[in-house]
Amino acid sequence: MKTLLIIAIVAVIVIVIKACVSGSQLGNDPSRPNVEKLKLEKSNDKIIVVTNADHNDIKKALTEFCNIYNKNDYAAQPRLWQLSANSFAVTFPYDVDFATYCFAVNFLKYPMDIKWNAKVYAWCTTHTEDQWITEKSASKTVMLYLAADDKEYDNVFLTTQDNIGYKLGFAVGHETQLLDAAKETFKTPAVTIESLKDKKFEDFQ
Repeated sequence: MKTLLIIAIVAVIVIVIKACVSGSQLGNDPSRPNVEKLKLEKSNDKIIVVTNADHNDIKKALTEFCNIYNKNDYAAQPRLWQLSANSFAVTFPYDVDFATYCFAVNFLKYPMDIKWNAKVYAWCTTHTEDQWITEKSASKTVMLYLAADDKEYDNVFLTTQDNIGYKLGFAVGHETQLLDAAKETFKTPAVTIESLKDKKFEDFQ
């Protein structure tokens, strides 16, 4: 029995290592699909605020994110704004689907090959057709983040403007979990897309 347990543990470790290596390879591969990039900006209110981060690190993280998610099409074309020496805003001028947006929030909290303790919060208005959105969270402004006690690393947490909490899991069967109480109370962003218009930015694709 002990031998079988050891074999099972080793197998899990090998799978995790292979997944990490695969993700790292994708993150370092700058190839892009032979399709046209989005050129017309689309109005939306999706904004991610990252604090306690280094400029070069967040540029690297966004590059790796695009390397992974823009393999088949241009799923995300983020725009980076520097707010201060160690705080940034990330917007999506061509819009992005809600699931990919959640992936971006998670990725910026847990980037590959970057050691940081950045704080990552995001906001947007949800729609009924968005993945993982329910009747209680649809058509509301929501805040997305990673909970302080999160140890799974493959989800995001959501708090609606009226403080209904969800855990949105990326694993099959764990996608939308209504919480008894939100992990964090909803707060409005300190910066808006409108307030960024006169600032310099960097585009990623």
